[in-house]
Amino acid sequence: MGIYELQDVSSESPNMIHMRTIDYFDPKILVTAFSWHPNGTAIGMTHTSGDLCLAPYTEESSKEDPHHVQVWQHSLEAWTLAFLPDGSGVLSGADDSTLQFTELPRSPVEAIDGSVAEPEYISTRRARWVDERTHGAGVTAILPVHCDDAGIFIVTGSYDDRIRLIYATSTGRRKSLAELNLEGGVWRVKILDTKHASGITTSLPGECLLLVSCMHAGARIVKLSRKEDEWQFEVLAKFEEHKSMNYGSDSQTGINERGQRTIVSTSFYDRLLCLWRY
Repeated sequence: MGIYELQDVSSESPNMIHMRTIDYFDPKILVTAFSWHPNGTAIGMTHTSGDLCLAPYTEESSKEDPHHVQVWQHSLEAWTLAFLPDGSGVLSGADDSTLQFTELPRSPVEAIDGSVAEPEYISTRRARWVDERTHGAGVTAILPVHCDDAGIFIVTGSYDDRIRLIYATSTGRRKSLAELNLEGGVWRVKILDTKHASGITTSLPGECLLLVSCMHAGARIVKLSRKEDEWQFEVLAKFEEHKSMNYGSDSQTGINERGQRTIVSTSFYDRLLCLWRY
């Protein structure tokens, strides 16, 4: 894994500096996704062997310190992961069509380096639940949109071309609240904006604006909204200039004087990067 630092971000010519490379795994294993733990002391990674792993990270971490611990192993390639905002758990998805939730200790590094009395509590036995029925193909995108003591609201994407909103209670029961076919595999989902009817940002949002990378179908701007107890997805815009797999999209923060967002989307085989506004 390569660690880079973006310097001089406020200037017209920011610099990307390579800090270090850490070989956590055998070079034959492809890391498919990674995410920083909310407390910043560890990295979660999924890879082609099906593993979901945690590894410690500090500014002193180096190539000679590749210690990590396996949290879970899917039966096929693991594609994505997402931590809960408080770091108390991690969601992962894989080519075996499973969405899985695993509880984590508050200080995962202690479990990784074995300094706790029972480091096995970060093992597969802590998996709270595994969902094998909701998705019709591999789970490729996971985005928790709200979490409280009652449960978790999760937006997921899949190779079956569908974006879904799933609610998982604290007891592990899952229910699909809404879904929509986006005409392409839903590889990544990013929140652009949220609106809370109550005006309290810690409450469940009544509306989310999402930027979705849909592989061969290009990019989509999708609104997730709730009316009373009914949720629905709605496509607001499509960007279909890519002639190859759209695996990654992102947006600048804020909007311009015309009320538009500046978005960058990329595609794989044609090595195309597009800048567009919505």
